[in-house]
Amino acid sequence: MNNDIYIYIHIPYCYKKCPYCAFVSFEKQFSTLDLYINKLIKEIKSFKTAKTVKSIYFGGGTPSTLNPKHIESIINAVYLNFSIDKNPEITFEANPISLKEQYLKSLNSIGINRLSIGIQSFLNKKLKTLGRLHDSSLGENAILKAKEIGFENISLDLIYGLYESKSEIEYELKKVCLLDIQHVSTYMLSVEKGTEFEKRLKNGSLRVSNDDEMADMYLFISEYLTSNGFEHYEISNFAKYGFESRHNCSYWLGYDYRGFGVSASSFIDGIRFSNTDSLKDYLSGKTVVFKEKLSKEDRIKEAFVLMLRTNKGVNIKEFDKMFYTDIKKLYGNTLQKFIDANLIIEKNGNLFLNGAKSMIISNAIFSELI
Repeated sequence: MNNDIYIYIHIPYCYKKCPYCAFVSFEKQFSTLDLYINKLIKEIKSFKTAKTVKSIYFGGGTPSTLNPKHIESIINAVYLNFSIDKNPEITFEANPISLKEQYLKSLNSIGINRLSIGIQSFLNKKLKTLGRLHDSSLGENAILKAKEIGFENISLDLIYGLYESKSEIEYELKKVCLLDIQHVSTYMLSVEKGTEFEKRLKNGSLRVSNDDEMADMYLFISEYLTSNGFEHYEISNFAKYGFESRHNCSYWLGYDYRGFGVSASSFIDGIRFSNTDSLKDYLSGKTVVFKEKLSKEDRIKEAFVLMLRTNKGVNIKEFDKMFYTDIKKLYGNTLQKFIDANLIIEKNGNLFLNGAKSMIISNAIFSELI
């Protein structure tokens, strides 16, 4: 039985709500920030576990709306309340506009050892369409300053699907390589219900790439980055050797994780639960609003699909032992169909997606396996 746990901290505040964003975040509500931190710390202190914390991940929203004292108080609460690994991965998502020299120095001294910077693009026209507050120059300077101050584990987010040309995508990937970045998360633009982008798409003021163009971009991104020292280790993620996101891997490997804050989700001992999406309710003391215990079959199928997301896939013998099952018998012809079609590879006792061409249609594959 795994004795590790992974901590997620949700910071829902934003300088400005991006037009494509469907995450739970709140624009310009900073008057409640101090109260939110107090409630967050109270929630952290209320949770007890003997498991060892392997990572702490600040996500949002925009965690870099916090001042250093806020961040330090949250990390202190985690350290005081739990047993912490000797070398925990502590990730902090940041908007490039926040990453001034003094702020970066503070993050470094507090113990943040992994920065996830929301670059999204190195093209000014694209950044404007995405509603970002920074331009390409500011984003690049933030990365260079972070490296200068001593951050050796930097991840970037990139979005594609805004009808870019192949040369534009190549320009952005070349920037990533020249800046010597350790990790890249690439996201295919999805126009979500209720977002500003949905309105623009309906009224014709937003042009997005079609499915075939998206697929071509995905394959090109994978080929380019893997040819330049990155491993395509998960459907949307690329890392140089040893720089895979330990925190995100916990989700894909089915480990326990505990989320704190508005809308945060948790999974512990086969039980999934989620906090309220309402900032008002959270500030009044309401936290968990949804809870379910997965059946054995649901847990097996979910774990199998999550592991298939990674390039290491599923070791059949270890998986069967872990869940007291026979995965090939459980899925029968459904799994064999994908093996026969060369979409899932069976090799040396492992099952895994057959590279980027299978990863790109993974949702269709997973829908039959879940």
